[in-house]
Amino acid sequence: MESAIKRQVSAEELTALVERAFQGQRRLESYEELKDGWFNSAYALTLDNGIKTVLKLAPISEEGMLRYERNVMTAEVEVLRLLDAAEGIPVPRILYEEHGVEGSEWFLMEFVPGDPYNKVKEQLGPEERRDIEAEIGRINRRINEFQGKSFGYYAREVSQGDSWPAVFTDMIGGVLADAADQAVPLPMDAEEIFALLRERQASLAEVTVPRLVHWDLWDGNVFVKDRRLIAIIDCERALWGDPLMEYYFRSFVENGAFLEGYGKQVFTGAERERMALYDLYIALIFHIECRFRQYTDTNHIRWAEEHLTRTWSGFK
Repeated sequence: MESAIKRQVSAEELTALVERAFQGQRRLESYEELKDGWFNSAYALTLDNGIKTVLKLAPISEEGMLRYERNVMTAEVEVLRLLDAAEGIPVPRILYEEHGVEGSEWFLMEFVPGDPYNKVKEQLGPEERRDIEAEIGRINRRINEFQGKSFGYYAREVSQGDSWPAVFTDMIGGVLADAADQAVPLPMDAEEIFALLRERQASLAEVTVPRLVHWDLWDGNVFVKDRRLIAIIDCERALWGDPLMEYYFRSFVENGAFLEGYGKQVFTGAERERMALYDLYIALIFHIECRFRQYTDTNHIRWAEEHLTRTWSGFK
C-alpha cells in the first residue's frame, strides 16, 4: 500500500550514504527497496564485499505524522541497542546512525536473512506456527521485563509522566487532536472517550511500574527462517507502559500459543478493562492514520473505519 509520508531515495543518494557510513571503505553494488513498511523508508543494500545491510530513513518532515510518531527513529535505534545487549532477544545489530543529515535521520543495521512471519505463515503447519508464536510470547515477556523511570512513548520524553492513567489519557488525547487537525470523522466524540477513561481510572491505576512495551510486535515484524523465529524488528513505537498493550493481547488476534509462551492465560476484570481501552487506542490510530498517510487502498481504509466502529460499539 502506498503512503505519502515515505521518502524516496535515488541510487546516487544511496551510494553517497554508504560511502559516508563506511568512510569510503565500502561501495554500494546493488539495492532493493523494502516496501512493506508504511512509515520509514527502507532499502536492502548489497555492498562490494558481498555483505548485505538495511538502510532505514525517517520521513523528511513531520508533515503527515501523528503526534506520537515524532522522533521515533531515535527510539528505534536506542531500543534495538538495549535489546541487543540482553540475553534471549534476537534483533539486528545497529551498524551506523546519523541525525539530521539532508533533512532526515537514518541508520544502517544488519540484514535479517529470513521472511516476515505474515508472508510465510500459511505455508507452515499448525505445530510450526504454534512453536513460533510461543517463542514470540517468550521474547515479548523478556522485553516487558525492562523497567523504566516514567510512563510514555520512548521517543517522547517531554510527554512522559509518573501516572499511567494520566499518561494514557494524554496519549488518547493526542490521537483525538490528530483527528481534529485533519477533520477525520469518528463514531464518537472526544468527551465520550474521556468519560470512558474516567470510568476505568481504577483499572489503569493498577499499572504502577513502567515496563518496556514493543507495541508493534505483529507477524510482519517477526522474521522466520527454516521454520524458526530468527529475529524481531521495528521497535520505533516502543513505550514505557502496560505490557497488556502488546499486539498479541489485542482482541482481534488469535493468541493461544503466544499466551502459553508468555506465561499468562488468565486475566482479571481490571486487566480486561484495560485491554479493551488499548483495543480502542489502536483502532483510533488505524483509522486516523489513513488520512495522514493519504493511503490509496480503499479496502484498508474501509476496514479501518469499520474496525473502529465495531470496537467502539463494544463499550455500549
